Amino acid sequence: MPGRVPSENMSSPRVMRSQWGAGFERRDLCFVLLVAVTMVWFWDSLARVLLSSLQDEDSQHYSHISLIPVLCLYLLYSRRAAIFASPAWSPFLGTILMVAGVVVSLGAKGPTSDTLAGLSPTIFSFVVLSWGAFLLCYGLQAFRTASFGLGLLVFMVPFPSVMLDAVVGFLQRSSAEVTDVLFSMLGVPVFREGFVFSLSHFTIHVAEECSGIRSFLSLVIIALVAGHWFLKSGWSTIGLVAVVVPLAIVKNACRIVGLALLANYVDPTYITNSALHRSGGIPLFLLSLLILFSLVWVLNRLEKRMG
Repeated sequence: MPGRVPSENMSSPRVMRSQWGAGFERRDLCFVLLVAVTMVWFWDSLARVLLSSLQDEDSQHYSHISLIPVLCLYLLYSRRAAIFASPAWSPFLGTILMVAGVVVSLGAKGPTSDTLAGLSPTIFSFVVLSWGAFLLCYGLQAFRTASFGLGLLVFMVPFPSVMLDAVVGFLQRSSAEVTDVLFSMLGVPVFREGFVFSLSHFTIHVAEECSGIRSFLSLVIIALVAGHWFLKSGWSTIGLVAVVVPLAIVKNACRIVGLALLANYVDPTYITNSALHRSGGIPLFLLSLLILFSLVWVLNRLEKRMG
């Protein structure tokens, strides 16, 4: 008999699981559609929060918000092999979470709120709906594996007014206390009355705008991500984030003292109108990052020795 000519595989091509990089399946299409519909529903509020975080001086507390979606997507994409190793539909749990998001949304004020803080319930409901869509399409196991990246979406939510006032007030008071200590250590004669420091030729007021909340939140987010990437123990990450609090306060107090001394002994415009006042915190922030990552290195070495 003549030899059989090998035939091509006539079976239908198999659709590969996407892992957000290979083929595209129904669950991926479902997830994209759910997120797209959710974004359209919340478009006014999302656009206001994102644009304000980039443009408004009054929204300086929220300058990190525009980077959170990008960071979240990167974290999910970098761990896609583990996250999507065994995806499974979870309509019951996903629907419960999405219904909870809808309930929060219906009770929110909406985009007519006077401040970004008033949009907290609206943006939080968007985050919960996004979590629900992911859980519905990819299942509980994938949700657990992706929990860190998904959890960072919480930082998109503007602080409610009460929480924002409490955080800013704590940082403002702490910065003033450390500023007082630094003046004493340097031997600078100063008269303090609350948040007002009177030097020999200049008086400064540690206002709410001087609380350093923007760099504080940035350092918290960086510490969480660094702990997630480089540390194995959750306690190590918690310790790392705990260090951020005094680190941010001392950094902010050093900036206040430096500007005050320059304004008092060199030129008052160092505080009233100078690039150093507007951008002088950047070198100190970079120094804080150096200290933070040095601590990450130490904790990583300790974990390796103990593990």
